[in-house]
Amino acid sequence: MFGCFFRFIRLILVLAVLVAAGAAIYYYMARHPERAPWKEGAAAVRDKMATVTLSAQVRAAIGLRESLKNLSIDVSSEKDVVTLRGKVPNAETAKTVETTAASVPGVRQVVNFLEIDAASGVKAAGADDRSMGEKLDDEALELKVRAAFKLDKELSNASFEIKSIRKVIQISSATANPDQKKRAATVAQSVEGVVSAESR
Repeated sequence: MFGCFFRFIRLILVLAVLVAAGAAIYYYMARHPERAPWKEGAAAVRDKMATVTLSAQVRAAIGLRESLKNLSIDVSSEKDVVTLRGKVPNAETAKTVETTAASVPGVRQVVNFLEIDAASGVKAAGADDRSMGEKLDDEALELKVRAAFKLDKELSNASFEIKSIRKVIQISSATANPDQKKRAATVAQSVEGVVSAESR
């Protein structure tokens, strides 16, 4: 009986010590919040997220400019300072890139390391010149056509490559038979948003 009583007293004492220690830590942190152990880590994460976001915003701003969208520009940032690297065809374009970056909210300074190269920005033969919106529309249309194929009993097990270029669907297959290819073109043409479809 006394053994149980002493164990109970010991448990109460341990709990009291833990509560006192917790209260002391809480009181210290309340008086000195800047010394909280998680403070530095949280601030570092916030700074990193802000840096990544700013770089993405600058890239988007450059990509939205018709005269700049074909350039390969590397954008990095350290807090509110943005650094540009890459090649541009002339000094005027370099200035335009710099001005565009500087116009993004949150950018305090732009460091321009762009190099002049007359061959940069020239579209290669067969290069994809679709806008970002057109690419997204085409990707969504490809998914819709694939879904339509899966819901068609004649096409559900066939293997097709589907490519949409400005809502024109190109279908190819190395294994489908002629009837399946013809059916694929018909089903794709029936999908809302498709301008035309061809199968080969």
